[in-house]
Amino acid sequence: MANLSTVYMGIELKNPLIVASCDLTANIENIKKCEKAGAGAVVLKSLFEEQIETETKKLIDNSWLTGHTEAFEYVRGMSMANGPDIYLDLISEAKKETSIPIIASLNCISPKWWIDYAKQLEISGADALELNISLLPSNLERSSEEIERVYIDILEGVLEEINLPVAVKIGHYFTSMAKIFNDMSKKGARGLVLFNRFYQLDIDIENLKLIAGNPLSSPNEISNSLRWIALLSDRITCDFVATTGIYSGKDVIKQILAGAKAVEICSTLYKNGIDHIKKILEGIESWMDKNNYKNIDDFRGKLSKKEEDNPELYDRLQYINALNK
Repeated sequence: MANLSTVYMGIELKNPLIVASCDLTANIENIKKCEKAGAGAVVLKSLFEEQIETETKKLIDNSWLTGHTEAFEYVRGMSMANGPDIYLDLISEAKKETSIPIIASLNCISPKWWIDYAKQLEISGADALELNISLLPSNLERSSEEIERVYIDILEGVLEEINLPVAVKIGHYFTSMAKIFNDMSKKGARGLVLFNRFYQLDIDIENLKLIAGNPLSSPNEISNSLRWIALLSDRITCDFVATTGIYSGKDVIKQILAGAKAVEICSTLYKNGIDHIKKILEGIESWMDKNNYKNIDDFRGKLSKKEEDNPELYDRLQYINALNK
């Protein structure tokens, strides 16, 4: 029997399948279903910066302390530090009722007061923290350096306060992805999750208004993370996790061959149900048995850039193919 165990950010997982942050991981019932289906770990649904900001504003607006500066700042700081108690309770409950690693998730766009709240997540028992930093660089006045500095500031601030391993889930809107990934690794990020999928946008041409696009990824979106993990997994010291467009055992195998330590799955579970985790695991095991691989590490990174005799394939494959036709 193939051994699917892996180590991600120093945490032992029974297999590389992590259920990504989504509504499926927002309550204890579904978290237990994920574990029963065979998930190696779960990332709780993200707590958004705006949620804590709204809760803090309500407390401040309704407080008689508004006119008392010192007391006002105390209440404001206390609210920011505590954040929504429901989220902290979910972490504690998940740790009591399941045996798989529970990864907390914060979706943030600024350094602000996440530092204080991250400490509360650690106290509640989270095994790790995933910082889902979702900055869309649409401001005409902000340089790429300024935007990248926000990522580093958030990461550094959190790492100063907690001892948990921290991963950063990010999009691909960078002028030099290799450099920013390397910078985050050097600053202490234990994992990089590629790639954050920004909310999709569409237009209703009949009613002339903006509407939400398809929230689920498709299998053809796997190539972006596949390319960058293959390019960088042997050159940057932190662990890489692939996400977006991963639907089957074959997709997981591809990412591990590129060098991924694990994968995060979401859309495939919405389309096929949580029990689809079992089918994905069976596909990985079957392929490993067929190719005489006993452990995940036996084939991890075999198709990374470091192992490839022709590294230009990762940068210019489509152009090379076109020229050879």
